[in-house]
Amino acid sequence: MLKRIYTILFTGTLLSMQPIFAAPQKSTNIKKIIQKKDKIIVIIHENGKDRELTLTRDALNMLLKKNKKSAANKKKVTQTKTTTAKKSTVEEKLKKEEAKKSITKKTTKENKSKKVTVQKKEKTKKVAIQKSTKKIAQKKSQEKIKKGQYKVAKGDTLFSIALKYKVSLADLVKLNKLKSTTLIHPGDIIKIPGTSFIESAKKEVAANKKTVYKVQHGDTLYSISKKYNMKVATLKKLNNLIPHPKLKPGMELTVIGKPVEIKRRRIPTKHIVKSGETIWTIAKKHNLTIRQLRLLNPRIKTHRLEVGTILNTSKRAALQLEKLARYKKRSSRLSGVLARYKRQSRSGSSRDVVAYAKRFLGTRYVWGASRPGAFDCSGFTQYVMRHAKGRSIPRVSRRQAYYGRYVSRRNLRAGDLIFFDTSRRRRGYVNHVGIYIGNGKFIHASSGKHRVVITSLNKPFYRQRFMWGRRIN
Repeated sequence: MLKRIYTILFTGTLLSMQPIFAAPQKSTNIKKIIQKKDKIIVIIHENGKDRELTLTRDALNMLLKKNKKSAANKKKVTQTKTTTAKKSTVEEKLKKEEAKKSITKKTTKENKSKKVTVQKKEKTKKVAIQKSTKKIAQKKSQEKIKKGQYKVAKGDTLFSIALKYKVSLADLVKLNKLKSTTLIHPGDIIKIPGTSFIESAKKEVAANKKTVYKVQHGDTLYSISKKYNMKVATLKKLNNLIPHPKLKPGMELTVIGKPVEIKRRRIPTKHIVKSGETIWTIAKKHNLTIRQLRLLNPRIKTHRLEVGTILNTSKRAALQLEKLARYKKRSSRLSGVLARYKRQSRSGSSRDVVAYAKRFLGTRYVWGASRPGAFDCSGFTQYVMRHAKGRSIPRVSRRQAYYGRYVSRRNLRAGDLIFFDTSRRRRGYVNHVGIYIGNGKFIHASSGKHRVVITSLNKPFYRQRFMWGRRIN
């Protein structure tokens, strides 16, 4: 219900008296607020109808606050409802998931148990199949293995099989065409010598009478067995020989039968050149090298051969000529060495050179001098080599550096000339020379010491500036 209030508005004086409605106590829906000069008209929706109210500003503010509070309360109510609804949905989802998980666990357990049972069944089937296949294979192998045969098992050797069947190892190896060192593998079938094999060997021995043969110089088991048409194994068996015996001249061996004449094939020793043939084709035909063919036929000077020329192609003669050529080569080398040794013996030895050079110790240094009273470095070496060794060498050190045989620092001997680059900038050319006397020392005419002195080659100055050595024979 609305209460009617009469308010008196004063603007200094009594103006008018208007009937104004107070704001409703309950929350209402405000549709429009119309402001005029003297009035505030509010259109309210209440009980399904629209009404117009004229209100004061305070009453309007109160109405708006109430509406706001009611809206806030409604929002809270809706939020609580939504949260409760959400919670309920989440709980339902969790329950559903737990139910699903329990179902899946049960199914997985059932599947696993089923798989395990299936696998066990399959394994049992496989084992049964393998056993059956093994039995079948054993039966087949037993059927295949005839009498007088043996299937090799794991750990078997030829020696152990021979012991097992009380047979000699030589017979076992011979029958199977093996060697005593050959490896055998499990599953291999080996023939075992029976009575028939031994009887045949005895018959062979009985058929041929035993005779004694005296070993001559150059004989071997192979040559003797070939001479009497025997096998090496039977020859060893008859004489109880070691696998690799050493035969000595005069040794007696029991042999079966009579000696057989070995027909040797005649190898042609001459060849007539035909059209289209060359040295290479002829050498290949007669199993010779081109060098051997040239030694046999010294007239051949070119690869071209005239048709109809007769060439010597004896292999034995070619080998003998090769030996002679090698001997001549060695003899020529020896003669050269002897001639060199004679030359060296005539000229002074390294000791003589060192002893002669030491005579001039303390002789003063003069640049360009080469006499006993004064020397420079190259004049000193030239004078010593001429008088101690009888060799004339160039006067200047840079020319002496290329005379004789090159020698590295490691291979230096007493009497060798040694060369240095003593320039400040080390330009890489020789400008000093001395004579090596052994034990890492050398004698030279020193411009720094102003005389002939002995100095160590290990001194930093000379060690860093050493270039090479020269040996004069």
